[in-house]
Amino acid sequence: MTGRSLFARLRRYVTVGAICALTHNIIMIGGDFIGINYLPATLISATVVTPLGYFLHCCFTFGTERSVEGFMRFAGGIALGYPISLALMVLFCSGLGWPVAVAAPLATVILFFFNYVWAHWAILRQFRLS
Repeated sequence: MTGRSLFARLRRYVTVGAICALTHNIIMIGGDFIGINYLPATLISATVVTPLGYFLHCCFTFGTERSVEGFMRFAGGIALGYPISLALMVLFCSGLGWPVAVAAPLATVILFFFNYVWAHWAILRQFRLS
């Protein structure tokens, strides 16, 4: 993969990631606004953002076929990242007393790099920077 194509893929990944992050944060902040605790809101978000992210990454980021196996790997990454996200929300909201409107975007940024590597492996079954 050339530097130009790697940069193009990174740009596409960031675009899809931004869509997913925006969707997640709308669910989290909107849920908080209507009185849904951040714990169930994270589950709601995962059920919406996981298939959305997989579909967009397959079609737009990687240009590859969707498969049940690929989705299961992708969802497995989300399942691995979920406790990390949840722990960050507990730390930020319950521990530090920060509002969800601050905590959710910060947790999203922290998980970006984990999700980047996992999406490559889940969808392409590899992760190479070259």
